[in-house]
Amino acid sequence: MNSISLRNKRRFWVWVLILLLPITGKSSVDHTADQILGIWEFPGRGSTVELYRTGDRYFGRIADVSQTGQERFGLTKNQLLISNLGFDGNGWSGGELIHPKTGIHFSLEVKMIDSKTLNARIFKGFRWIHKEFVLTREKTS
Repeated sequence: MNSISLRNKRRFWVWVLILLLPITGKSSVDHTADQILGIWEFPGRGSTVELYRTGDRYFGRIADVSQTGQERFGLTKNQLLISNLGFDGNGWSGGELIHPKTGIHFSLEVKMIDSKTLNARIFKGFRWIHKEFVLTREKTS
C-alpha cells in the first residue's frame, strides 16, 4: 500500500514538472517576435530603417537615407524613428513612430504579412483614422 502511494506521488510530480516545463526558459514567442529584426525598406522612397531589440521592446532607426527621404521628410542616418514596440503574440503594438521632420509622435502597430513584408499602421488618437504603409525586407546580396 505504501509503495503504491509513493508511486502515485512520483507520477504526480513528474506531470507537474512536464506541465511547467514550457513556462520556464526562453519561449518560442521570443523567436517569433524577433522575426521583425533587420533592415526594412520604405517602398519607392529608397530609405531604410533598421529594426532592433532592446530588452523586450523593439526600436527602429534610419539605416540609409535617399535624397528624397532627406529632402521631403528630413531623414538623417541613425535617427530614431520607431520606439517601444511590444510583441503581443500576433503583432507589434504600443509603439510610437516619431515623424522625423515635425517630431510629432504617432501610435504605431505593425503586422508581419510574410517574412519579407511588414504592414505598419500609424494613427493619432483614433485607430480608425490611420495611415498604412508597407515595408519590405531589404534584399541581401
